[in-house]
Amino acid sequence: MKQKQICWYCKKKTEIKDFQCQICKKIQKINETNPYDIFGTEKSFILNFDDLEQRYLKLQSIFHPDKFINSDSNQKKISIGESSKINNAYNLLINNVERVKILLDFYGYKQDDVEGKSFKDPDLLEEIMDLQSKCMSIEHQNEKQKIELKKKKLNI
Repeated sequence: MKQKQICWYCKKKTEIKDFQCQICKKIQKINETNPYDIFGTEKSFILNFDDLEQRYLKLQSIFHPDKFINSDSNQKKISIGESSKINNAYNLLINNVERVKILLDFYGYKQDDVEGKSFKDPDLLEEIMDLQSKCMSIEHQNEKQKIELKKKKLNI
């Protein structure tokens, strides 16, 4: 069962579906602050970027400011703020370095704690190195496939 909350507009306690009050249909603020939670995705370094993009587009279709040109100022303000929050979260998650920083912060490793120091958790360090190796391997395989496709097209 979805949790009920109080709508900022009609002040009624209601279920929020697709970020809209089920009584007055006004959009509501996204309460999540972690980019993973905004998109409802698993907190993992490996992401399905097609799925992430679909979630991003769905949220933007709900909050995009162009949809609220003729709405009251509160609706406009919410759409601008939440649309910006969605864009920022998406850009953070598609960036490998930023995604690692988010995960490290989520699991209690503050950036100040790791700057210029080695990790005290060897298992985490090993997992990071393993993921880095897998990413490099995938990138290398993709490059080889592109070269092979070009060769085929050129009949080499």
